[in-house]
Amino acid sequence: MRKYLIFFLLLSLMAVACAQLPGGGASTEETDGAQETAEQEAPPRVEVTATPSLPPTYTPDPIGLGGHISPVSTRTIHIVQAGETLGGIASLYGLETKFLADSNRIYNYNLIKVGQVLYIPPCE
Repeated sequence: MRKYLIFFLLLSLMAVACAQLPGGGASTEETDGAQETAEQEAPPRVEVTATPSLPPTYTPDPIGLGGHISPVSTRTIHIVQAGETLGGIASLYGLETKFLADSNRIYNYNLIKVGQVLYIPPCE
């Protein structure tokens, strides 16, 4: 008797489960109408993509007074005189000889000429 009771319960559970499945208990006309309504009500799909653009570039602040470039040059120069050496000129301005040579693109310290203009970099 127990076997029949368990069999009956399983059969009734299967019947209930099948009735809840789509198309299990409803007619085809009802499901077709529901599908058509869902298709009509669905809004169109809109995808927003990022517009490619270049990254911002660095713009330096203007220098000088009032945002204008100062017309006065603050650059120090030295004109080589007869008998001067690169080491002597560097010590005159409190610089290292190598630093003065590198600033003026001088590769041979012995090759400076009378009248040559040397840029004296600011001490930092």
